Amino acid sequence: MSSYIIISPVRNEENFIEETIKSVLDQTVRPVEYILVNDGSTDRTEDIINKYVKKYNWIKTIKRPPANHNPGAGVVKAFYEGFNNLSYNNWEFIVKLDGDLKFDKNYFESLLDRFKYNPKLGMASGKTFQYRRNRLVIDKMPDDHVRGAAKMYRRECWEGIGGLQKVLGWDTIDELKAQVLGWETKSFRDLVLVHFKPIGHKQKNIMKREIKAGERQHYLGYLPVFAIIRGLYRMFQKPFFVAGLLNIIGFLHAYINNKSQLEDRSLILYLRFKQKQRLTFKRKLIN
Repeated sequence: MSSYIIISPVRNEENFIEETIKSVLDQTVRPVEYILVNDGSTDRTEDIINKYVKKYNWIKTIKRPPANHNPGAGVVKAFYEGFNNLSYNNWEFIVKLDGDLKFDKNYFESLLDRFKYNPKLGMASGKTFQYRRNRLVIDKMPDDHVRGAAKMYRRECWEGIGGLQKVLGWDTIDELKAQVLGWETKSFRDLVLVHFKPIGHKQKNIMKREIKAGERQHYLGYLPVFAIIRGLYRMFQKPFFVAGLLNIIGFLHAYINNKSQLEDRSLILYLRFKQKQRLTFKRKLIN
């Protein structure tokens, strides 16, 4: 089996981190190295992690001081704290994994099999699911999107895209870069990732969170018509009407004020090409 390493930036995950660590421990193919970056936790996260660090020599931890983080950039900075402290450097695959997930014991073995049989696959994961009214419900996302909560990268792809950018939208930028370079990116429905916390939970201020989402779309170079249609679609999701409206407001505010966008124009053009396909029904319109 191919060798892989896991880096997990975690912050105040006392309720879920043990589930994630146990899922890793139960894997039929374990990672060569598993680094948990304690990113300024103020709860029992550190104590829980240390319990496993003492027991397994391939599990390590790094402690970062508490700090205010910019959305997106903060988690990538924490990730690189772990990356820069790797002991094993001959890895073939690298995983960025959140600390609030649970998955089956053959999850990574199955994922590695997909990479083995598809040499063009550069980045992959399972699909994330959440508990709603005591049943698992899938998070809607296109098949070529790999959720930021759990990403496995082939080393050649990782080096080709230059790793992760410390910006909001890093988990879209890496995919666009990989696709432009000819790599396939894929999330597999049959590989279940139970995600205990909803997407965007870290920003409790709904207004700020949804406006930021709109600003992120502008930064990534969304077509205005696509951003507005997506905002209208978002109005039918909780919090109803408000979320979609704030998405549109955030996008238009950034668009009208000509706020900064991705420096790599080729990525913006590629994203807009994909969005035009959806607008002309050559691909699924909303995802």
